[in-house]
Amino acid sequence: MSSNQSAKKAGGSAGENPPGLLLEDSACGVLVVDAHGRIAACTPEAAAHLRLDAAKLPGSTLDLLPPPLAKMIREAASGGKPPANLEILLDEATALRAIILPVKSEIVVVLGHFPTASNHEQNMRRLDRLASLGALSAGMAHEIKNGMVAIKTFVDLLLEKNHDDELNEVVGRELKRIDGLVTQMLRLASPRHAAFTTVRVHPMLDHSLRLVQHQINGKLISLRRDYHTGTDAVHGDDAQLQQAFMNLLFNAIEAMGANGVLTVATKIIADEKDGRKLLVQIQDTGVGIAPENLGRLFEPFFTTKKNGTGLGLAITRRVALEHHGAVEVRSETGKGSTFSLLLPALDL
Repeated sequence: MSSNQSAKKAGGSAGENPPGLLLEDSACGVLVVDAHGRIAACTPEAAAHLRLDAAKLPGSTLDLLPPPLAKMIREAASGGKPPANLEILLDEATALRAIILPVKSEIVVVLGHFPTASNHEQNMRRLDRLASLGALSAGMAHEIKNGMVAIKTFVDLLLEKNHDDELNEVVGRELKRIDGLVTQMLRLASPRHAAFTTVRVHPMLDHSLRLVQHQINGKLISLRRDYHTGTDAVHGDDAQLQQAFMNLLFNAIEAMGANGVLTVATKIIADEKDGRKLLVQIQDTGVGIAPENLGRLFEPFFTTKKNGTGLGLAITRRVALEHHGAVEVRSETGKGSTFSLLLPALDL
């Protein structure tokens, strides 16, 4: 997809959004089956591929699934070797392919449609990447959460002896956020249900900026806040939104050398079809993004950083889509980049 192409947002069309690269969610879906042979989690994409109701799948038995798929999952769970990929005919015109991946005591199933032969190879590569992501996330989340138990115990003891209320609040909140991040490492494979409430975006942006203030000062970066809206309320999950903001802020800071400029801006955009939108933009004056990389930025595991994981922007895209919004990036090599989140605004 080139920077001149636009993609449909989840739940609506691109409408009158600012120009740029709108990235839609992957065509692949993921299903997770637990050790008891029940569906533990299912992404909306997987449910759509299976033509089932996503809300009814968690906790259900495999009997709801197409018989060939249920059979292969049972065989994999019993220790059998699953096929490299399984083709299921939903009807005469539509074929569904699945990669079945045993991960510890669970079975991860990656699903995708391949209506024509021309996009078969491209979609199979995407399925392979998502299957690898599921395996990596499952192992990492388990090990990190074990380590976090000891870390949290030690930090709690230190905080009891330290009477700095502001420090206690920040450390406590960040420990909770890290625990949430680890829990959500499987979100691309089995995203948790978001706890949506009324969220004020400006205080959340200010808090995120305080957390990266040390990195900003270390590079002598100038910070500009440009909030052009008095209405900053959205309906969302505050932990997920902060996660998205932090990912974008870290990317912007890492892209800049000394004496760069970081601009965090908000404004309201009127959309006749979808109502008012709150646009959050994070702009840097860094090295920019090569045109050939723009279309892959939000893919799992794709990174241009030496030690990057390629997960941050993929999670940011997922957060935007789960909030019925969109993510956009505009960049010019040598001049910097602007990342944006477009979210439905609340009228309070």
